[in-house]
Amino acid sequence: MLSFFVVVFTLLHIQSHASRLPERRSHLYPRAPSSNCDVYVVSGQDTKFENYAFTDFRSLSNYSISEPPSVTDADNQGEENITSPYFAQPPFSDQWTIRRGIRNAESDVPMIYSASNAYISKDPSDSSQTYLTLRTTRVQDFQSVVQLVSNPKLLHASMRTRMKILPDGKDRDGVAKGAVVGFFTYEADTQETDIEILTQDPSTTVELSTQPASSDTPGADASVKIPNGKKWTDWVDYRLDWFAGKNVWYMDGEMMYNTTKSVPTVPSNLMFNLWSNGQSFSGKMRVGREVYVAVQWIEIAYNLDGQGQSSNGTSGQTQCSVDSGKTKGSPEVIKNSSAKRSAVSRVLKIANSIVFALIAWYCI
Repeated sequence: MLSFFVVVFTLLHIQSHASRLPERRSHLYPRAPSSNCDVYVVSGQDTKFENYAFTDFRSLSNYSISEPPSVTDADNQGEENITSPYFAQPPFSDQWTIRRGIRNAESDVPMIYSASNAYISKDPSDSSQTYLTLRTTRVQDFQSVVQLVSNPKLLHASMRTRMKILPDGKDRDGVAKGAVVGFFTYEADTQETDIEILTQDPSTTVELSTQPASSDTPGADASVKIPNGKKWTDWVDYRLDWFAGKNVWYMDGEMMYNTTKSVPTVPSNLMFNLWSNGQSFSGKMRVGREVYVAVQWIEIAYNLDGQGQSSNGTSGQTQCSVDSGKTKGSPEVIKNSSAKRSAVSRVLKIANSIVFALIAWYCI
Protein backbone atom coordinates (compact mmCIF):
# COMPACT_ATOMS: atom_id res chain seq x y z
CA MET A 1 0.00 0.00 0.00
CA LEU A 2 2.67 2.49 1.01
CA SER A 3 4.81 1.66 -2.01
CA PHE A 4 1.82 2.25 -4.29
CA PHE A 5 1.30 5.77 -2.96
CA VAL A 6 5.04 6.47 -3.15
CA VAL A 7 5.03 5.53 -6.85
CA VAL A 8 1.92 7.61 -7.57
CA PHE A 9 3.30 10.59 -5.65
CA THR A 10 6.61 10.38 -7.54
CA LEU A 11 4.86 10.30 -10.91
CA LEU A 12 2.62 13.20 -9.97
CA HIS A 13 5.72 15.15 -8.90
CA ILE A 14 7.39 14.44 -12.26
CA GLN A 15 4.22 15.47 -14.07
CA SER A 16 3.98 18.71 -12.11
CA HIS A 17 7.64 19.52 -12.66
CA ALA A 18 7.49 18.79 -16.39
CA SER A 19 4.39 20.94 -16.83
CA ARG A 20 6.25 23.90 -15.39
CA LEU A 21 9.41 23.53 -17.47
CA PRO A 22 8.60 26.14 -20.14
CA GLU A 23 8.24 28.80 -17.46
CA ARG A 24 11.36 27.82 -15.53
CA ARG A 25 13.79 29.87 -17.55
CA SER A 26 16.80 29.36 -15.31
CA HIS A 27 16.88 25.63 -16.23
CA LEU A 28 15.28 25.41 -19.64
CA TYR A 29 16.76 28.61 -21.07
CA PRO A 30 20.45 28.74 -20.19
CA ARG A 31 23.01 31.03 -21.73
CA ALA A 32 24.08 28.91 -24.64
CA PRO A 33 26.92 28.44 -27.09
CA SER A 34 25.85 29.56 -30.55
CA SER A 35 25.66 25.93 -31.69
CA ASN A 36 22.58 25.50 -29.47
CA CYS A 37 20.71 28.34 -31.18
CA ASP A 38 18.76 28.23 -34.43
CA VAL A 39 18.13 31.97 -34.75
CA TYR A 40 19.30 35.11 -32.95
CA VAL A 41 17.36 38.21 -31.98
CA VAL A 42 18.63 41.63 -30.97
CA SER A 43 17.07 44.48 -29.04
CA GLY A 44 15.25 47.21 -30.93
CA GLN A 45 14.02 45.28 -33.97
CA ASP A 46 11.94 42.19 -34.73
CA THR A 47 14.50 40.63 -37.06
CA LYS A 48 15.89 37.10 -36.90
CA PHE A 49 19.51 36.30 -37.75
CA GLU A 50 20.65 32.79 -38.60
CA ASN A 51 24.37 33.15 -37.82
CA TYR A 52 26.46 34.42 -34.93
CA ALA A 53 30.18 35.02 -34.36
CA PHE A 54 32.05 36.39 -31.37
CA THR A 55 35.76 37.16 -31.74
CA ASP A 56 37.20 37.67 -28.27
CA PHE A 57 40.65 39.24 -27.82
CA ARG A 58 40.52 39.60 -24.03
CA SER A 59 42.17 36.39 -22.84
CA LEU A 60 44.96 35.66 -25.30
CA SER A 61 48.03 36.01 -23.08
CA ASN A 62 49.70 33.08 -24.86
CA TYR A 63 49.67 35.15 -28.05
CA SER A 64 50.52 38.59 -26.65
CA ILE A 65 53.73 40.23 -27.82
CA SER A 66 55.60 43.49 -27.46
CA GLU A 67 54.91 46.01 -30.20
CA PRO A 68 56.45 44.72 -33.46
CA PRO A 69 58.83 47.01 -35.38
CA SER A 70 57.06 49.79 -37.24
CA VAL A 71 56.91 49.67 -41.01
CA THR A 72 59.65 51.68 -42.75
CA ASP A 73 59.95 53.22 -46.22
CA ALA A 74 61.68 50.03 -47.35
CA ASP A 75 58.56 47.99 -46.53
CA ASN A 76 56.61 49.35 -49.47
CA GLN A 77 54.83 46.21 -50.70
CA GLY A 78 52.85 45.16 -47.63
CA GLU A 79 54.41 41.71 -47.56
CA GLU A 80 55.02 41.52 -43.80
CA ASN A 81 53.91 38.33 -42.07
CA ILE A 82 51.20 38.06 -39.46
CA THR A 83 52.47 38.73 -35.95
CA SER A 84 50.98 35.66 -34.27
CA PRO A 85 49.80 32.14 -35.16
CA TYR A 86 46.49 33.18 -33.60
CA PHE A 87 45.58 35.01 -36.80
CA ALA A 88 46.18 31.90 -38.95
CA GLN A 89 43.91 29.50 -37.09
CA PRO A 90 40.26 29.21 -36.06
CA PRO A 91 38.29 30.87 -34.68
CA PHE A 92 39.91 34.04 -36.05
CA SER A 93 40.74 32.65 -39.50
CA ASP A 94 37.18 31.35 -39.92
CA GLN A 95 35.79 34.84 -39.62
CA TRP A 96 38.52 37.29 -40.65
CA THR A 97 41.34 38.01 -43.10
CA ILE A 98 44.04 40.63 -42.49
CA ARG A 99 44.54 42.49 -45.75
CA ARG A 100 47.96 43.00 -47.30
CA GLY A 101 49.35 44.91 -50.26
CA ILE A 102 49.12 48.29 -51.98
CA ARG A 103 45.90 50.32 -51.81
CA ASN A 104 45.27 53.67 -53.48
CA ALA A 105 48.75 54.17 -54.89
CA GLU A 106 47.42 57.29 -56.63
CA SER A 107 46.16 59.04 -53.46
CA ASP A 108 47.89 62.04 -51.91
CA VAL A 109 49.55 59.65 -49.49
CA PRO A 110 49.55 56.08 -50.88
CA MET A 111 48.22 53.45 -48.47
CA ILE A 112 49.83 50.05 -48.00
CA TYR A 113 48.16 47.34 -45.92
CA SER A 114 50.47 45.44 -43.59
CA ALA A 115 49.68 42.43 -41.39
CA SER A 116 52.37 43.63 -38.98
CA ASN A 117 49.95 46.36 -37.90
CA ALA A 118 47.66 43.88 -36.11
CA TYR A 119 48.93 42.21 -32.93
CA ILE A 120 47.82 41.01 -29.50
CA SER A 121 48.85 43.23 -26.58
CA LYS A 122 48.63 42.91 -22.82
CA ASP A 123 46.33 45.45 -21.24
CA PRO A 124 48.63 47.65 -19.10
CA SER A 125 45.76 48.32 -16.68
CA ASP A 126 45.20 44.56 -16.11
CA SER A 127 48.05 42.22 -16.95
CA SER A 128 45.67 39.23 -17.04
CA GLN A 129 43.75 40.79 -19.92
CA THR A 130 44.69 41.34 -23.56
CA TYR A 131 43.32 43.15 -26.59
CA LEU A 132 43.90 43.39 -30.32
CA THR A 133 46.02 46.39 -31.29
CA LEU A 134 45.61 48.00 -34.70
CA ARG A 135 48.28 50.48 -35.85
CA THR A 136 48.85 52.96 -38.64
CA THR A 137 52.22 54.60 -39.32
CA ARG A 138 53.10 57.55 -41.56
CA VAL A 139 56.45 57.20 -43.29
CA GLN A 140 57.90 59.56 -45.85
CA ASP A 141 56.49 57.92 -48.99
CA PHE A 142 53.27 56.26 -47.83
CA GLN A 143 50.92 55.43 -44.97
CA SER A 144 51.15 51.92 -43.52
CA VAL A 145 47.57 50.91 -42.67
CA VAL A 146 45.63 47.89 -41.41
CA GLN A 147 42.29 46.31 -42.29
CA LEU A 148 40.34 43.27 -41.13
CA VAL A 149 37.82 41.89 -43.63
CA SER A 150 35.08 39.43 -42.73
CA ASN A 151 35.26 36.21 -44.70
CA PRO A 152 31.49 35.82 -45.08
CA LYS A 153 29.57 38.46 -46.98
CA LEU A 154 26.68 39.59 -44.84
CA LEU A 155 23.20 40.56 -45.92
CA HIS A 156 21.83 42.37 -42.86
CA ALA A 157 23.51 42.14 -39.49
CA SER A 158 23.88 43.51 -36.00
CA MET A 159 27.58 44.31 -35.60
CA ARG A 160 29.25 45.40 -32.40
CA THR A 161 32.74 46.10 -31.09
CA ARG A 162 34.31 47.43 -27.92
CA MET A 163 37.28 49.63 -28.69
CA LYS A 164 39.22 52.78 -27.87
CA ILE A 165 41.97 54.86 -29.43
CA LEU A 166 45.18 54.70 -27.40
CA PRO A 167 46.81 58.02 -26.46
CA ASP A 168 50.56 58.29 -26.92
CA GLY A 169 50.95 61.63 -25.11
CA LYS A 170 52.40 63.48 -28.09
CA ASP A 171 49.44 65.51 -29.36
CA ARG A 172 46.07 66.98 -28.33
CA ASP A 173 44.36 64.22 -26.38
CA GLY A 174 47.54 62.24 -26.93
CA VAL A 175 46.50 61.12 -30.43
CA ALA A 176 48.04 62.17 -33.75
CA LYS A 177 45.72 63.94 -36.16
CA GLY A 178 45.06 62.53 -39.60
CA ALA A 179 43.84 58.96 -39.00
CA VAL A 180 40.44 57.32 -39.49
CA VAL A 181 39.09 54.33 -37.57
CA GLY A 182 36.39 52.56 -39.58
CA PHE A 183 33.91 49.86 -38.56
CA PHE A 184 31.66 49.41 -41.57
CA THR A 185 30.06 47.27 -44.25
CA TYR A 186 31.24 47.68 -47.82
CA GLU A 187 30.57 46.29 -51.27
CA ALA A 188 30.85 49.47 -53.36
CA ASP A 189 30.99 53.22 -52.78
CA THR A 190 27.19 53.28 -53.07
CA GLN A 191 26.75 50.16 -50.90
CA GLU A 192 28.35 51.15 -47.61
CA THR A 193 27.39 51.99 -44.05
CA ASP A 194 29.88 53.33 -41.50
CA ILE A 195 30.98 54.09 -38.01
CA GLU A 196 34.04 56.32 -38.36
CA ILE A 197 36.27 58.14 -35.89
CA LEU A 198 38.44 60.93 -37.30
CA THR A 199 41.36 61.85 -35.08
CA GLN A 200 41.33 65.38 -36.51
CA ASP A 201 37.82 65.79 -35.03
CA PRO A 202 37.00 66.57 -31.39
CA SER A 203 37.60 63.51 -29.24
CA THR A 204 33.91 63.32 -28.33
CA THR A 205 32.65 63.09 -31.92
CA VAL A 206 31.89 60.05 -34.09
CA GLU A 207 30.69 60.04 -37.71
CA LEU A 208 27.76 57.77 -38.68
CA SER A 209 26.72 57.39 -42.31
CA THR A 210 25.39 55.39 -45.20
CA GLN A 211 26.83 55.98 -48.66
CA PRO A 212 26.31 57.98 -50.70
CA ALA A 213 25.93 60.72 -48.10
CA SER A 214 25.73 64.22 -49.57
CA SER A 215 23.50 67.26 -49.85
CA ASP A 216 21.46 65.21 -52.33
CA THR A 217 20.73 62.57 -49.67
CA PRO A 218 19.86 64.48 -46.48
CA GLY A 219 19.53 62.24 -43.46
CA ALA A 220 22.13 59.71 -44.62
CA ASP A 221 24.76 60.82 -42.11
CA ALA A 222 25.24 62.44 -38.73
CA SER A 223 28.01 63.63 -36.43
CA VAL A 224 27.16 62.55 -32.90
CA LYS A 225 28.69 62.92 -29.48
CA ILE A 226 29.61 59.85 -27.47
CA PRO A 227 27.16 59.59 -24.55
CA ASN A 228 27.92 59.96 -20.84
CA GLY A 229 30.74 62.42 -21.37
CA LYS A 230 33.06 59.81 -22.85
CA LYS A 231 35.76 60.32 -25.47
CA TRP A 232 36.96 57.95 -28.14
CA THR A 233 40.03 57.38 -25.96
CA ASP A 234 37.68 55.62 -23.49
CA TRP A 235 36.29 52.11 -23.86
CA VAL A 236 33.01 52.40 -25.76
CA ASP A 237 30.68 49.73 -27.15
CA TYR A 238 29.82 50.63 -30.75
CA ARG A 239 26.91 48.94 -32.51
CA LEU A 240 25.67 49.15 -36.08
CA ASP A 241 22.42 47.40 -37.03
CA TRP A 242 21.81 46.92 -40.75
CA PHE A 243 18.25 45.84 -41.51
CA ALA A 244 16.29 45.75 -44.75
CA GLY A 245 15.67 49.42 -45.50
CA LYS A 246 16.98 50.78 -42.20
CA ASN A 247 20.22 51.35 -40.30
CA VAL A 248 20.46 52.02 -36.56
CA TRP A 249 23.54 53.05 -34.55
CA TYR A 250 24.16 52.65 -30.82
CA MET A 251 26.92 53.59 -28.39
CA ASP A 252 27.10 51.97 -24.95
CA GLY A 253 23.58 50.66 -25.50
CA GLU A 254 22.09 54.08 -26.28
CA MET A 255 20.47 54.57 -29.69
CA MET A 256 22.29 57.47 -31.37
CA TYR A 257 20.87 57.67 -34.90
CA ASN A 258 18.81 55.82 -37.49
CA THR A 259 18.12 56.34 -41.15
CA THR A 260 16.31 54.85 -44.12
CA LYS A 261 18.47 56.77 -46.61
CA SER A 262 21.01 55.01 -48.87
CA VAL A 263 20.73 51.76 -46.89
CA PRO A 264 22.81 49.00 -48.54
CA THR A 265 20.88 46.30 -50.40
CA VAL A 266 23.53 43.77 -51.48
CA PRO A 267 25.77 41.26 -49.63
CA SER A 268 28.74 43.10 -48.14
CA ASN A 269 31.86 42.46 -46.07
CA LEU A 270 32.22 43.82 -42.57
CA MET A 271 35.50 45.72 -42.34
CA PHE A 272 37.51 47.14 -39.46
CA ASN A 273 40.33 49.44 -40.47
CA LEU A 274 42.72 52.20 -39.42
CA TRP A 275 43.97 54.39 -42.23
CA SER A 276 44.90 57.78 -43.67
CA ASN A 277 45.33 58.91 -47.27
CA GLY A 278 46.28 62.54 -46.69
CA GLN A 279 43.08 63.91 -48.22
CA SER A 280 40.61 66.31 -46.65
CA PHE A 281 38.40 63.69 -44.99
CA SER A 282 41.17 61.98 -43.03
CA GLY A 283 43.62 64.84 -42.86
CA LYS A 284 47.35 64.39 -43.30
CA MET A 285 49.36 62.69 -40.57
CA ARG A 286 52.84 64.01 -39.88
CA VAL A 287 55.75 61.82 -40.96
CA GLY A 288 56.89 59.59 -38.12
CA ARG A 289 53.57 59.66 -36.26
CA GLU A 290 51.43 56.64 -35.41
CA VAL A 291 47.90 55.96 -34.16
CA TYR A 292 46.84 52.87 -32.21
CA VAL A 293 43.41 51.33 -31.58
CA ALA A 294 42.67 48.72 -28.89
CA VAL A 295 39.86 46.21 -29.55
CA GLN A 296 38.46 43.88 -26.88
CA TRP A 297 35.96 41.99 -29.01
CA ILE A 298 33.86 41.94 -32.19
CA GLU A 299 30.36 40.46 -32.16
CA ILE A 300 28.13 39.80 -35.17
CA ALA A 301 24.64 38.36 -35.56
CA TYR A 302 24.03 38.13 -39.29
CA ASN A 303 22.30 36.65 -42.30
CA LEU A 304 23.81 35.55 -45.58
CA ASP A 305 22.23 36.00 -48.99
CA GLY A 306 18.96 34.07 -49.06
CA GLN A 307 18.60 33.91 -45.28
CA GLY A 308 16.25 35.79 -42.98
CA GLN A 309 13.83 36.85 -45.69
CA SER A 310 10.92 36.61 -43.26
CA SER A 311 10.18 35.55 -39.73
CA ASN A 312 7.81 32.80 -40.95
CA GLY A 313 8.91 29.32 -40.04
CA THR A 314 11.00 30.36 -37.02
CA SER A 315 8.33 29.66 -34.39
CA GLY A 316 9.52 26.08 -33.94
CA GLN A 317 13.19 27.01 -33.57
CA THR A 318 15.37 27.75 -30.57
CA GLN A 319 15.71 31.53 -30.38
CA CYS A 320 18.60 33.20 -28.57
CA SER A 321 18.94 36.82 -27.48
CA VAL A 322 22.27 38.50 -28.17
CA ASP A 323 21.53 41.29 -25.70
CA SER A 324 19.91 39.62 -22.69
CA GLY A 325 22.79 37.35 -21.72
CA LYS A 326 24.84 38.48 -18.73
CA THR A 327 28.06 37.15 -20.26
CA LYS A 328 29.25 38.92 -23.40
CA GLY A 329 29.55 36.44 -26.24
CA SER A 330 27.04 33.99 -24.73
CA PRO A 331 23.57 34.50 -26.25
CA GLU A 332 20.73 33.47 -23.97
CA VAL A 333 18.01 31.06 -25.05
CA ILE A 334 14.67 32.89 -24.82
CA LYS A 335 12.44 30.47 -26.72
CA ASN A 336 12.97 26.77 -26.95
CA SER A 337 12.47 24.64 -30.04
CA SER A 338 9.22 22.80 -30.74
CA ALA A 339 11.20 19.55 -30.53
CA LYS A 340 12.08 20.26 -26.90
CA ARG A 341 8.52 21.34 -26.13
CA SER A 342 7.29 18.12 -27.76
CA ALA A 343 9.62 16.14 -25.50
CA VAL A 344 8.07 17.82 -22.47
CA SER A 345 4.61 17.02 -23.83
CA ARG A 346 5.55 13.37 -24.26
CA VAL A 347 6.77 13.22 -20.66
CA LEU A 348 3.41 14.59 -19.48
CA LYS A 349 1.43 12.11 -21.55
CA ILE A 350 3.47 9.15 -20.34
CA ALA A 351 3.18 10.28 -16.71
CA ASN A 352 -0.59 10.72 -17.07
CA SER A 353 -0.98 7.27 -18.61
CA ILE A 354 1.01 5.58 -15.85
CA VAL A 355 -0.86 7.41 -13.08
CA PHE A 356 -4.27 6.46 -14.50
CA ALA A 357 -3.17 2.86 -15.07
CA LEU A 358 -1.96 2.54 -11.48
CA ILE A 359 -5.14 4.04 -10.07
CA ALA A 360 -7.27 1.71 -12.19
CA TRP A 361 -5.20 -1.29 -11.12
CA TYR A 362 -5.47 -0.31 -7.46
CA CYS A 363 -9.24 0.15 -7.66
CA ILE A 364 -9.65 -3.28 -9.25
